[in-house]
Amino acid sequence: MRLPARSAVFREGDRAGAVFTLVDGAAKLLRTLPDGRQQIIGFRFAGDLIGFTARDRYPCDAELVCDATVCRVDRARLEAMSRHCTGITHRLLELCAEDLAAAQEQLAAMAPRSAEGRVAAFLLMLRDAAVRNGALPAELSLPMTRADIGDYLGLTIESVSRVFAAFRRGGLLREPERGQVRLLDMPGLEALAGAEGTH
Repeated sequence: MRLPARSAVFREGDRAGAVFTLVDGAAKLLRTLPDGRQQIIGFRFAGDLIGFTARDRYPCDAELVCDATVCRVDRARLEAMSRHCTGITHRLLELCAEDLAAAQEQLAAMAPRSAEGRVAAFLLMLRDAAVRNGALPAELSLPMTRADIGDYLGLTIESVSRVFAAFRRGGLLREPERGQVRLLDMPGLEALAGAEGTH
């Protein structure tokens, strides 16, 4: 299915009757907080599986951040196929492990760091996702907004914009066009991501 930006792939609480693969594009995962606000809890990219859960209902929303192609697979059919094909079972386990790793990366990005450290950790997380999908590690697609990045990292949009501007001035990255980032100084970003501080 070809869907436009901001389309919901599924909503929190919907019956989890299907699993989806992002053929291209990107999605954000959102959880509703007790006060009614939504918090971005993750991003998924081309090649990633979304909606694979042991629960009967989806535990979060999945919303596209740009135009994307999504492949829908009926959950019961996928489970039946996995019983007869060890390759599918193995791949689903790999995807679960990658999902857990992504959650751990988010926790690491939210660790006690400066705003610069959080944004650097986020960019390195995008780099790792790009490498998993066979893309060049220094040429990143950045389809999400500064507001989305700030929500994910616990920063204001102003802080995120300020950090990107500082990174450009410092030669850590370039943004050749909207939605694209070129990482120029991996060791510098890694050093910032590893540094603790306050924002």
